[in-house]
Amino acid sequence: MQFNKAQIIILAVLLSLVGILVYMNYKSSTPDPEQSASVVIPVTYAPFDFNAYLAGLKDSVSAETWQLITAQTEVANKPDSRIFEIAGLSTTWDSLGYKLVGAHYFNKVAARISDENSWFNAGLRFYEFAATCQDTSMQIYASKEAILAFEKVISLNAENLEAKNALAICYIQNDLDIMKGVQLLKDVTRRDSNNIEANYTLGMLSMRSGQIDKAAARFETLTRIQPMNPEFHYYLGEAYSQLGKKNEAIKCFETFKGLVPDEEAKKNIEISINNLKKSN
Repeated sequence: MQFNKAQIIILAVLLSLVGILVYMNYKSSTPDPEQSASVVIPVTYAPFDFNAYLAGLKDSVSAETWQLITAQTEVANKPDSRIFEIAGLSTTWDSLGYKLVGAHYFNKVAARISDENSWFNAGLRFYEFAATCQDTSMQIYASKEAILAFEKVISLNAENLEAKNALAICYIQNDLDIMKGVQLLKDVTRRDSNNIEANYTLGMLSMRSGQIDKAAARFETLTRIQPMNPEFHYYLGEAYSQLGKKNEAIKCFETFKGLVPDEEAKKNIEISINNLKKSN
């Protein structure tokens, strides 16, 4: 099974979200978001002012370019502006590398068309920006805009599981609403028990929260669906190792070693295998 662009981004965001690198040992005592009712005190960030940010970009481009953008903006902001004029402004900002502004104007296109595909594409643009943005306030702003767009998608089509996966990541990212994200993922797996993205996300969250038995179940499913994916075998082996199932862990790590192309990863996993064998 091949991942499309949106699915690849979902998995990439998850890796950064849980703070874990592929093929490295991982343990955490974070409470299980599915079970814990403990209160998490959020970190406060200054709210992001999009209009101030947009105005401040004048000094980041040439006078000629800013003049062109100003003319395009005046046309795009007219009540009777056409969709291609708004989309053109989005493309201009994208070409300059200001993806958040491009997403903003494509969101206006989606509001005009108001169909499932346009809202999904708008959400994905904000989602992509949030995945790579280093500024937390901007990331939160983009995530919230993505949430609004993906919620529009789901209101139009409750069966759009790709949008639900992305929406779940947006909620979980920056602890915006972890429980809501988890419930969305569970809904996805109820509708499609073999959904790779949802099982992967839930599996990683279970690893993070110390629910290793649940993580093992998720990665057992994933290795069955994609037996040639080394990453899934690695995490299943890690889960088995933490559960004390040493022989099963060794088998998973051996499979991982046979599938992974990276020689350094092979050497590292061989150390884990030998340590497990010595402890038997």
